[in-house]
Amino acid sequence: MKISAPQADELTGNSWFSGHTDGVELHEAPVTVDEFDAEARCEERDELETAVFGGGLTVAGTLDLGTDVHAIYVVRGALRARRLVLGDAVLVVDGVVEVDEWLFGGVTEGLFEVAGHQAESPTGPDALLAHVRGPVVALYDRARREFVLRKGGSPRTVADLVPQVRDGLDPDLREEISIAANLRARLIAGDPIF
Repeated sequence: MKISAPQADELTGNSWFSGHTDGVELHEAPVTVDEFDAEARCEERDELETAVFGGGLTVAGTLDLGTDVHAIYVVRGALRARRLVLGDAVLVVDGVVEVDEWLFGGVTEGLFEVAGHQAESPTGPDALLAHVRGPVVALYDRARREFVLRKGGSPRTVADLVPQVRDGLDPDLREEISIAANLRARLIAGDPIF
């Protein structure tokens, strides 16, 4: 069902959609999909996707927000996925985020908010991560210009990463971009990062 941007903003209690789109897809019932590729979804529609998942969203495989995709997704309730790759899209979850394997967010233009918290907000990444459950978290905090790393809920540092992530960085890229590329490649390959 399509609703207007003001209706979607009223429903979500924020102004995520007004000024960015005219219509927003509303999924009132819980949605379960095998894979969720924001770039492929936008190409299929030939426009940026804007959607509210009113009954939560479950992705059996990978939810990938892509690059150069500025879609807007708001999930009311829980977001569950095997793997979550943050990107240039907006992803807002008002409940919890549960990942089976890992959550990765590199140096992107996107926005990731869970239960009203963002990694870059003044409360910092710990407030966000209080609502994220998963064995491995690796995301870049643009405000503090540092990686937020967790294994089993415990904080880790860049020094704890395997040498394959820290060494052999591309000299033509900023260090954090090169580290992010190495992290992503290892996670997708199923290789450990710590």
